[in-house]
Amino acid sequence: MALSGLAATAGQATATTTSVCNGRFAYRAHVQDLGWQPWSCNGQWAGTQGLAKNIEAIEFQINPGDQDTFCARAHRTNYGWDSNFVCKTSGNFQIGTTGINSPIEAIQVQPHANGINGNAYSRDVGWLGGMTYEGNKIGTIGTVNQARPMEMFWLNLVYVA
Repeated sequence: MALSGLAATAGQATATTTSVCNGRFAYRAHVQDLGWQPWSCNGQWAGTQGLAKNIEAIEFQINPGDQDTFCARAHRTNYGWDSNFVCKTSGNFQIGTTGINSPIEAIQVQPHANGINGNAYSRDVGWLGGMTYEGNKIGTIGTVNQARPMEMFWLNLVYVA
């Protein structure tokens, strides 16, 4: 399926607020020259494809009951990996930066109680091999030290009953 313009998913509308996500895991991308994009619910695409626009930051919405703790960090062009993971049990947090043109090339995530899978679309490469991890393991999507900014990604937090 060809995707273009703003984030879209087959059979799912892109969320415009976290309330559309029914109180579950959500995220949104800050895209070069476009700013913050609409919220994407668990498993939906975020960012753009076909516009050659870098993802510069990602904001996560962690809702009580999603899991014990969710952690993430970014690998950015000219900076490398953030030295520490940002971890939250609820609320919003951001990885990456806005306003300084420092593209995210990869992200690492660690959901402590649940599993996660996802994939990234990187410049000049396209869709990469996805990742699947179960509780408390670090998953990585994107490229590292290749100067290939992420343009689009999706994450799916797999809830453990």
